[in-house]
Amino acid sequence: MKIKNFWATHIFSPGARRLLTGLVLTVFLSTGLGSFNPAQALTIKEEQELGERLLPLLRREFQIIDEPDVNAYIRGLGREILDVVGPQPFDYHFFVIANREFNAFAAPAGLIAVFSGLVEATASEGELLSVVAHEVGHAASRHHASRLAQHQKIQLGTTALVLAGMILGGGGALGETLMAGALAGGATLGLQYSREDEEEADRLALQWMKETGRNPAEMLNMFRTMHNISRIHRGQLPAYLLTHPEPEKRMAYLEDRLYQQGLPIHVQPLVGDENFEFDFHRFRMRILTLTRSPLDLLPTFKHQLRGGDELPVNFMARFGLSQVYLAERQHDKALKEINKVIARFPNRTILLADRAVILFEAGQPQEALRQMELAAARDPDNPFILFNQARMLQQLGQITAALPIYQRLLQLTPTHAQLHFRYSQSRSSLGDIALGHYHLGLYHWYDGNNRMARHHLNQAINQDSENGAVRDLAAEQLATIASLEN
Repeated sequence: MKIKNFWATHIFSPGARRLLTGLVLTVFLSTGLGSFNPAQALTIKEEQELGERLLPLLRREFQIIDEPDVNAYIRGLGREILDVVGPQPFDYHFFVIANREFNAFAAPAGLIAVFSGLVEATASEGELLSVVAHEVGHAASRHHASRLAQHQKIQLGTTALVLAGMILGGGGALGETLMAGALAGGATLGLQYSREDEEEADRLALQWMKETGRNPAEMLNMFRTMHNISRIHRGQLPAYLLTHPEPEKRMAYLEDRLYQQGLPIHVQPLVGDENFEFDFHRFRMRILTLTRSPLDLLPTFKHQLRGGDELPVNFMARFGLSQVYLAERQHDKALKEINKVIARFPNRTILLADRAVILFEAGQPQEALRQMELAAARDPDNPFILFNQARMLQQLGQITAALPIYQRLLQLTPTHAQLHFRYSQSRSSLGDIALGHYHLGLYHWYDGNNRMARHHLNQAINQDSENGAVRDLAAEQLATIASLEN
């Protein structure tokens, strides 16, 4: 997976960025054709439109980690919270963004993102869940809508751009530029969360943590991490601490609430493999190996193992090593490490898929496929297993066997960009050129490239000379893209 260089924008001086941002904001804010009534809250429909406009910006400005196991894990955490939140007016979307900033945000209409840097800073699933719960608290309480309702002369399109600068300030070129000038000039229009917003989101997150059976003290642990980061980075606070201010006061507030409810304020460490949060630690290792250089990670993982691997949290460095060696094409070493992990955690089906991926890359396709099929039989709805099984079949020329698996995945993970790319290849190889172009267009759309998306969708229309079904689908998607761009 290729990760974009987010630091490329640093070639501009802060003064140049502020000047450019001032010009950009001036143009955007002076071209609004309509305004919100400050006496009325943003309607559900208006907030949905904001979310629809922001989603393409997210995909274009940031490198979303588009891996099926990563997506499945973060969506699972989101669903755990939403199950206790109750019915919502939006379809929530949960993402992990490849960026080492300590950041997370909730955008209008239930767009929730955490940065890989924040994942790295978490020590447990409960800590990460508390961040997701807090951001869901902002979204469910519609804090953006109430903030926007207090300001006049803000058109929907303009609002999307201003919000992009505020909540995306830790990464992409547009987000960093907008955020730098907006903060310097006070031009964020007061859209940052108020102290009352933060307290409400914290209160809801605490309540939901308890309702899911989680230890609320893990939320307090996350505040301690935020507090430590704010001390280390004095003078250049991470974006999360700019849009979520006062970690010390929030930490004290949460301690008081836990104390009043007779709940512990410290987490008792759980030892032993039976209490180990395997899914979280595999997810965290995957994030590390997908976003960091193998040469940087190799000494880190080896150092983690020097003190012994009796503790499962240290032992998982072996999983990290298997991924590093795979990236470096040292397949024998990768297999040695993944076999040790499987021996330690024999009931974790996804590890069979991890080993199968290594075997396939090591030039043992038949054994790889056999083990992947075994994993699929044990866990038939796992997107990571199914995607890699179909990919292997496709690369071995067994297209007709791969197609039904891809079609199943299109139902399970319809926004997975690489899935559409693989499926388009398969359809095109069988002579279905129109459908191939259609799914290649969707690949570019979900990958944030509108120009190429339009090109292939138009090609799908031109190539569909039979029943017109693909032409209709492509025309509908083109209309969606045009609507959001306009």
